Amino acid sequence: MSYNYDECVQAIQQHRRKAYASAAADTPDLEALQQSMDGFASLSKNCPMTPLLWMQYAQDTKALMEGLWMMEKSVTDDDDQQQLVVQAKKEAYESSAGILELALIEFPGCSILHLYNLESTIAYACECGVISFSNKVSSAFLKAWQSVGNGTHVNEGFIVSDMFRLFASFLLLHLSLAAKEQKSQSTSIMDELCSLFDQWSRTPMGEGSNDEMVQDMECLWEEACPIILLSSDEANESEHINTTKQLEGRKTSLWANIDANRRITSSLTNVLSSCENEIDVAMSVEGITLPWLSLFREQQDQGIPDSKSVNSYLESLKHRNACWDRIVLNQTDGATIRFLLGLGGAETSRAFSKAISYIKRNYQDRTRKGKASNGDDASPLQDLVASHGYDMIVSLYERAISECPTVEALWVSYVKFLSEEFLSTRDDIKNGEQHPRDLQLKQSRIEHRLLSASRRSIRNCPYSSALFEKRMTTIGLVSINLEPDDISAVIKEAIDLGFLTSNKEAMLHLRLVAIHVVKTRLLSLISLRSTGKDFDEDEAMNVGATKNQKSPKRSVMYQQLDPSVIEEVKDLIEDIRDMYDEAENYLFKTHSTWVEGKVTFWKHRAMSEAYVLCPIANNDVNDDMLDVNRSELQDKEAIRCFEKLVKAEKPSNPDSWLDYIRYVGSSHLHSFGGHKIFSQSHPDGFAAVPSVIRKTRGLYNRALSSVRKGGQSENIMAFARAEAGVNNDLFEKNYDHSLLDLCREFLRFERAFGSEESLSQAQTLVRSKMAQWTAPPPLTMNGNEQSDDTHGKRKAVEDTPTTDAMGEDGDDETPSQSKSKKTKVQTNLKQPKKTDGVHKVRIGKLDYPAHPYTIHVSNLSKETQDMDLVDVFCKEIGDIVHAKILREKKFGKGGHHFHGDSKGAGLVQFEERISVERALMKDGALDVGGNLIKIQRSHLPAVGIVPQGMHRVKPKGEGKISKRNQKKKESKLQVETNEDKMDCEDGGDGKSSKDSVGNVETPISISLSVLSFKPRTMTRKPMLDTKK
Repeated sequence: MSYNYDECVQAIQQHRRKAYASAAADTPDLEALQQSMDGFASLSKNCPMTPLLWMQYAQDTKALMEGLWMMEKSVTDDDDQQQLVVQAKKEAYESSAGILELALIEFPGCSILHLYNLESTIAYACECGVISFSNKVSSAFLKAWQSVGNGTHVNEGFIVSDMFRLFASFLLLHLSLAAKEQKSQSTSIMDELCSLFDQWSRTPMGEGSNDEMVQDMECLWEEACPIILLSSDEANESEHINTTKQLEGRKTSLWANIDANRRITSSLTNVLSSCENEIDVAMSVEGITLPWLSLFREQQDQGIPDSKSVNSYLESLKHRNACWDRIVLNQTDGATIRFLLGLGGAETSRAFSKAISYIKRNYQDRTRKGKASNGDDASPLQDLVASHGYDMIVSLYERAISECPTVEALWVSYVKFLSEEFLSTRDDIKNGEQHPRDLQLKQSRIEHRLLSASRRSIRNCPYSSALFEKRMTTIGLVSINLEPDDISAVIKEAIDLGFLTSNKEAMLHLRLVAIHVVKTRLLSLISLRSTGKDFDEDEAMNVGATKNQKSPKRSVMYQQLDPSVIEEVKDLIEDIRDMYDEAENYLFKTHSTWVEGKVTFWKHRAMSEAYVLCPIANNDVNDDMLDVNRSELQDKEAIRCFEKLVKAEKPSNPDSWLDYIRYVGSSHLHSFGGHKIFSQSHPDGFAAVPSVIRKTRGLYNRALSSVRKGGQSENIMAFARAEAGVNNDLFEKNYDHSLLDLCREFLRFERAFGSEESLSQAQTLVRSKMAQWTAPPPLTMNGNEQSDDTHGKRKAVEDTPTTDAMGEDGDDETPSQSKSKKTKVQTNLKQPKKTDGVHKVRIGKLDYPAHPYTIHVSNLSKETQDMDLVDVFCKEIGDIVHAKILREKKFGKGGHHFHGDSKGAGLVQFEERISVERALMKDGALDVGGNLIKIQRSHLPAVGIVPQGMHRVKPKGEGKISKRNQKKKESKLQVETNEDKMDCEDGGDGKSSKDSVGNVETPISISLSVLSFKPRTMTRKPMLDTKK
């Protein structure tokens, strides 16, 4: 059932304000608290709560349980009263701890939630006894550090530092108690403290946390050493001295390791902070930043207690109620709380996506190169990614989800990453990689997190059909023994939540996805149990090699299925058909007039029956049924579904008829089973061949008689494309393309299997059908389907018959027909030009032909480089020729230019034309550097490759400009030669000899020659005196 989230939250907050209205009261209003608890319980069942709501839920539970316990067990004796208070607090902390465990399952990446849980656990341990509950505290700290201590919360270093400081203070308390009661545990606690210091120094933290860390360690060490010395035998002076020396030596080596770790973490912090700074800016813009310093200002200068008594440690470990009340009880001096409420939007999610992409690229690079390259040349970030890459990415995803739990794109990306990791680990196990035990443990962890993420995603985004689809595919991926009821339960959950029930396309799509998941399980079960290979792998044809060929690869060895497997296969087939019946019933009852849904459903079912269910079910037919054709039994259900398909839409779609005809044309292969079956209504194996040909011809005639463009609806193709997960005409062709394919295949069929008479009849039928045909834009699925003259000159177009446009010579006559008897069918078709249908790109007010191999990408960040485009598009689309970022041009001295800042756009040139269409499908869906990019066609190539035979018209130096420059040089040389001759004629003049010396070319004269000029009235250039 649907619900109003805002109304539920407002009702809860109203009850809480009433319960805590009197701040001076020792106990809150228990009745109001009970009402708020009921509201929290109801809200948590319907949808996930935010981190702040979980903390408020835990606080109210603790207050309510403590108050109820005190009311029921009230006594008058003071000693019993003190014991009762302790018992009440224990019960309250236990109830609160259970709520916080559920909160951390929902939001494991929220650092403030981990800190609140750690403080509550330590306070609970102090009330119940430190020694006995120390394991719970250690477990809470370890869980917190694994979630927030991998370098994914650098700018939340103050929170991480508080976790280390709290746990270290708890160890001091434990050490002080053990020194008096159990001296043997002092050494182990001191080892745990040293290990904590080393772990602390290896955790990247910003905001000056690395500088404060050493001071905190010094204080903690100074507090721990006297406790260790007190535990030693004071009477034995030599033992006391040895213990002192051991502590000094241990501190020297420990501090050396800490300094080395700090240098590494400092460089890591500088690298990781650049990504996290953008996250902080985005959260600040959306107003969801946690004001840590203002909320916890009272505790900033508290530090480590000065006194070394046990009571002083207990006081420092008490729950900071005054600080937490500002968050949990909304005591923020009238300010509206927006943090920890899951209000992160587009800006915050985009910043997180950019940081995740950066870490993911480094992780994938290290995965490809292998860990063998972890040498001295590896950077600290590469070393961190090599050891904790998967954990870092998961932690960053979880942190992003804790801030933006309702952003669908984050959940889709997260589940996709976990699925890829699960498949990669499974392949490593299958290939016999080293450390199989570690790989199996990793696979188990990924499986648990994948199931959890897919479950939480649909709770946070119940309006997303894509996430419900991910949930079903995840269950099918990780389940060893898949139960179809588990898949159907996801559909039922979507119906119960009520967000998608009004979206008929989404509900039908989810039902078909559920069937596909079970069908995949069926194929995988049969393939693995019979061959050991999965059904999605390839298999070579079992063809013998000739003398000049190499021997083929070893063929797959098949095994007979066990009876238990056969029974499971039968059950799965029955379940799939029941799911189809349920989907058909849904369409019939709720959307009986929805033509598009019926066409999509019957096409899906017909293809499944034809190529999966019927062939498998045919093996269950008894061999003693000799009076029935096994092939007829097999084809009966498939043919019924195809008949439903072609009748679901009036007039029919040519694509539906093509699928029907292709199946019927290949179904005769199942008739040759060696059975001597014959009856007057069913042909035997030999007679089945011409029978199939006749049936195929009859279907072609029915198809061309029933298809018509007038009844075609664009919604059918749009929904079919959405059901297929695409947004262009790459997979679902329009009516004109489909009709063209239908006519082509009909003519090819008649040429292969028909007579002259049947071929002539087919040509006549095709001509009449194509009379009203309109040439559609050419598809670009194959490289040869687009005109090749887009790069060269246009050629004259000859008038050809109409059927030539289909690629089939419809006017070809048989040899028995004379040329004089040819009659040309009059049509209103116009021969399309070769430039028709070529995609155009508008630049300003002009249209340019689009380059067939290049796309234009925009909305790129300024930091995106050429190789970032190559990495993304090579993985998602296909092979790339070249990719480049468009940059501003800057001019320097001498007129030379160099590249400036990025324009936020670029060009990517592929090796195949189909890659351009695939890329256009990803418009607005691909993430490059944290930005969702826009993809368009480009009229410019990414690289200036000149094909062979398309060089310059004239070689360099023979063009018009080159010849004109050459004439200028010759005329200049002629003038200078004449001047030299004149100087030689005046050889007796002293001035001329002086001038001749000046005519020698020197660097100065060459540089000044550009300043010389020659007026039209002068026959000689004036010479400059270089000595002046």
